[in-house]
Amino acid sequence: MKIARGLSCFFLLMTLAGTLLAAVEVRGLVRDIYGRPLAGIEVRVGESVCILATDDKGEFAFAADDGQDLLQLTFASPLYHREKVTVALKRAPLRLRVLLVPIRLLKEEVTVTALNENEKAIAVPFAQSVVSAAVLQESRPETIVQAIQAAPGVHFIGKGGIAVTPSIRGLARRRILLMADCARITSDRSAGASAHFFPTEMVSRIEIVRSAASVLYGSDAIGGVIQIVPLQALGPEARLLSLNLSGNSLDSRVNGGFALSRRSGDFSLFAALQAARAGDYAAGGERIVHSGYRYVTGDLVVRYETAQRAFSLSFLKSAGRDIGKPERANDPAVASFYPEENTNLLNLTCSEKQLLENGSLHFSLFLNPNDYELHKVKQADSQVEISRNRAFDFGMRIGMKKEPAGRLAYQFGIDYFGRAGVDMENETWKSGSMSGSSFPVRGGRRSDLGAYAILTWAAPARLDIAGGARLSFSARSAVSAGVFHKKSSLAPAFFLGVTRRLGEAITLFINAGTAFRLPSLSEAFYSGITGRNTIVGNPNLDPEKSLNFDAGVRFHRGNVFLGAYLFQNSIRGMIEKFPLTDSSYTYDNLERGRIRGLEFEFQFYPLDRLEIFGNGWVYRGSSMASGKPLNDVPSARMLLGAKLWLGRFWGEVNWLAAAAVTRPGPAETAIPDYRVTDLKAGFIFSNRILASLKIANLFDKAYYANADPDIPLARGLDLSLGLNLIL
Repeated sequence: MKIARGLSCFFLLMTLAGTLLAAVEVRGLVRDIYGRPLAGIEVRVGESVCILATDDKGEFAFAADDGQDLLQLTFASPLYHREKVTVALKRAPLRLRVLLVPIRLLKEEVTVTALNENEKAIAVPFAQSVVSAAVLQESRPETIVQAIQAAPGVHFIGKGGIAVTPSIRGLARRRILLMADCARITSDRSAGASAHFFPTEMVSRIEIVRSAASVLYGSDAIGGVIQIVPLQALGPEARLLSLNLSGNSLDSRVNGGFALSRRSGDFSLFAALQAARAGDYAAGGERIVHSGYRYVTGDLVVRYETAQRAFSLSFLKSAGRDIGKPERANDPAVASFYPEENTNLLNLTCSEKQLLENGSLHFSLFLNPNDYELHKVKQADSQVEISRNRAFDFGMRIGMKKEPAGRLAYQFGIDYFGRAGVDMENETWKSGSMSGSSFPVRGGRRSDLGAYAILTWAAPARLDIAGGARLSFSARSAVSAGVFHKKSSLAPAFFLGVTRRLGEAITLFINAGTAFRLPSLSEAFYSGITGRNTIVGNPNLDPEKSLNFDAGVRFHRGNVFLGAYLFQNSIRGMIEKFPLTDSSYTYDNLERGRIRGLEFEFQFYPLDRLEIFGNGWVYRGSSMASGKPLNDVPSARMLLGAKLWLGRFWGEVNWLAAAAVTRPGPAETAIPDYRVTDLKAGFIFSNRILASLKIANLFDKAYYANADPDIPLARGLDLSLGLNLIL
């Protein structure tokens, strides 16, 4: 049989070679629905017994006789559902793009970069998760924060609207570092940054690290890191145009955009544009006023890549208008909103992949001039309060990595983050005339300079050990209330993590480390209006310092993945927000705050086409000095879900249950428990057309999603439809 098959292939190839002048070149790329190229996929040409295979880039190529009009190709693999494609040979040359649906995808098969290295998730000594591009397409989230809400340990803070900010394990307010394409995303808002300006349609994946990461990233990574990996002009396609369109019933949201990719040799170009407009949403039988928004975002990426080096230059421009900040009072005569918000992110990255044997050098630089304006309107008093904020963020990182040569690997580098030209201006207008103005912060500056080193060792006895240290020097200054303030600090950090594999099914990990966070310019120096009442800055704030312990066990065998995690974060000098009056807040350092928690997650396939999954947590946070609860620590939560594939159709149901908040923090209020059910479905019409449907809050439950005293009711029953076209 092998001889007959070989002879058949030989005669087929000889026939193709003999008819080369009348041949049609057929080339293609095979990927899974998560965008990853697939190697070793069998490609059967027509009824021939000769089978080709995709290479390590997922590519295949052959010459077909154009004497026939149609040719059927079959793509097969034991890990993916079989796919058949009919090719019209008259349309030469042919460049195909084929998507394969995985029979199953367990979490340990996902590659992550938690330690700035590409590793399988199962080998990383941290609790982490990944949101893929396919999941983003299926869920149709409006924002980055909404996109990660189903991940273990992830919640949000804020009083509502799209500008809410993420929390991880009960830590928020600048204790979670947001990264977008190697750039730090920060904000002067009291709740911190949310990256809501970055459309999820422009995202390749989102990586979430639920452990302290100050050694690698410096300040603001006490609770973890959220990395936004954008789409770029990658892959061998000469030209690719994709279109997307979606809409929501609840707020009449319309969202659409396109992405265009062009490749020529080692150069590639990627351009994308996304626009969204939403009105006020409904909840509990009423319209939640001032919850709409408008956004337009464009992205342009130029990339050069060879086997030795890579260069990328990108520019992202985002403009938001009339971004509402809804409140629990839901009073149409009282409004808080951002009439405009602008982000201008320029990013340059360079990599020398073969600087030394098994070594590489990486450099990145970003610039981000940004500004926003906040309006608070009280129609009864004919009064408008305005806050304008301008800043110029910039940073760079240069690092060297030595890939494993035997058992040892290391990386080291220096980085710098700066924030300059920070001006915060307040104005008060009454009956159309300005009645007062001030500059609570003028000429604000922040500088963070750090050096780090990380060592990983594949030790004997199935042990993987990773450790690292950092030393950072930081300074901040500003003119506040006519007085020049300046402070500086020196902050060391370290971590040590160990992963132990027990047989082929069980992996244990434990890590310990320290982290730190500097007070922001607004926390230290700004006194004035915010999205909620007024805030009084505290220039005497000290940096936060934390000691963190994290341990977990992962079980993965066959079609089953289980994970359980324990952690404790102890933060000395924790900066908390306290009420001064009914209408004002301030900041102060606690002696020490501590958060402990338990998390679990699971995923298994009782059948090849049926996935059962879920996660949950129980946290407790309190001041070690007074025993009182901390702000932002969410109540216990559990998510359960099931997903079924029937050929090209899939359906999914999610059920979320959250316990009541009975121990609110000093700036929070108690809320009752709630249950929410979501339905999702989709159909892959072809390799070029994908459609999805989502019904959120199926039973139209009225509930408050967090313990913020000003948060309005969460969104009610919402139907969304989406369509993706690949041309």
